[in-house]
Amino acid sequence: MPDWQKLQKVGIPTRYAVATVAFLNFIYVYMLRLNVNIVIVAMVNYTAIPHTNITTAQECGYDVVVENNTETSPDVSEGEFEWDERLQSLVSGSFFWGYIITQLTGGRLAERIGTKYLFASLQITVGIVTVCLPFLASFGVEFFIMGRVMLGLAQGALVPSMQPLVARWAPESERNSFATFIFSGSQMGTILGTVFSGMMADSLGWEAVFYIEGSLSVVVVSAWLFFIYDSPALHPRISRQEREYIESSTISSKNARKLRVPWMAIIKSPPCWALLSATLGYNWAFYMLLTELPIYMRNIMQFDLKSNSMLSALPWLLMWIFSIVVAKIADMVVKRQWLSINITRKTFNTIAFCGPALCLTIVSFIGCDRYWTLAMLTLAVGLLGASYSGILINHLDLAPNFAGTLYGLVAGVACISSWVAPLVVATLTEAEQTLARWRIAFLLCAGILTANAIIFIVLGSTERQDWDRATVGEEETAGHVGEAPSSSKHQLLKSVTLSTA
Repeated sequence: MPDWQKLQKVGIPTRYAVATVAFLNFIYVYMLRLNVNIVIVAMVNYTAIPHTNITTAQECGYDVVVENNTETSPDVSEGEFEWDERLQSLVSGSFFWGYIITQLTGGRLAERIGTKYLFASLQITVGIVTVCLPFLASFGVEFFIMGRVMLGLAQGALVPSMQPLVARWAPESERNSFATFIFSGSQMGTILGTVFSGMMADSLGWEAVFYIEGSLSVVVVSAWLFFIYDSPALHPRISRQEREYIESSTISSKNARKLRVPWMAIIKSPPCWALLSATLGYNWAFYMLLTELPIYMRNIMQFDLKSNSMLSALPWLLMWIFSIVVAKIADMVVKRQWLSINITRKTFNTIAFCGPALCLTIVSFIGCDRYWTLAMLTLAVGLLGASYSGILINHLDLAPNFAGTLYGLVAGVACISSWVAPLVVATLTEAEQTLARWRIAFLLCAGILTANAIIFIVLGSTERQDWDRATVGEEETAGHVGEAPSSSKHQLLKSVTLSTA
């Protein structure tokens, strides 16, 4: 008996296998996106870099050794490249120069030609470019940056291309859990990338990180091609009962590939503007915490997170766990009709935004207690995980036929705050690493999160937009779970359960 038949016999539906393989691929995507942030410590010769005088806070009673205008750190290993802080920032941020360009293209292409082969080809490209990065670095930093831009171009199309796949595979009653599980691979990729990239760089050298992680693309793409199909109707190994259940529980039109994008309707849609604003706020907080948390703990609290990779990964582990738990709760709340989808989205999105805003405000005034500071910053990252049941799947609510296009459009524009936020913080704290300067950065982020939480509450929506319908007056015979006859839904769900038991 083939393996897939054994899986179905023990009660594992095909859609769960699809979600699992997509989750693993998202882990891989984020491992390759963030590995440079870890490996660059081993690549750079810090003692060879000339530094200007930097005012570092003595407020917390920790000594900082500065000799001959050069800040020394006995624990930093010597690399071969003399890249100063600005060049290092360019190396890390150059990824987004390419990433912002292909967001919209990737989403629209997936709607027109399907996700399966588009995603696989991009994933292989990312692996090849990653393997070539040490070679490019040997020719100069400009070639290494060029490689990072190429990674951004490929990965920019990857995430939006997943949206049409989710729209066709996720029954509405499971949409929170299904989408959150897949996209939370970003947090798991951050965790595994932080831990294993650091370990490999220490034991095998920084070049090995790119060689090994890049080569893994063969494994993840092979699994992708075997398990993933663009829709249940195309999957050769899905049971008839499960296929009928999924098709009756999703609202993505079978003619979606032929539809023209209603650009003006999207531009005029208040819920789309609310989604864009909220995504800008989310990216600001996420990338500020991702890039600046280690800097604050090192420079102000003299607590080097990079010396303990497991401690560095703790905030992202909490975010991953919290996102999965919240998604299950959100699905249960909607399924039992305790709250509407609209209220559920806005409730959990408010938690995801106002919770971290409160934590950052506390950090701003908590002073020099390094352990309470670490606890609050970890909690701030963790609470962001609730956004997976809020704005991060709102594209599927508004426009399942154009989920890839809408995601690419929103994410492409919102990508601006991904590199602006760290730049603003760096400008605020440049040459003046003090509690007062960091307080401004934290309160600014808290204000942005709070404002965008309010905007999403007032203007956000989960109603499918009129411009998303395949034809004027379209009958949603394959409509929302809640709109279909309950008896037929329960019968289909029962059939799926029995067939996989």
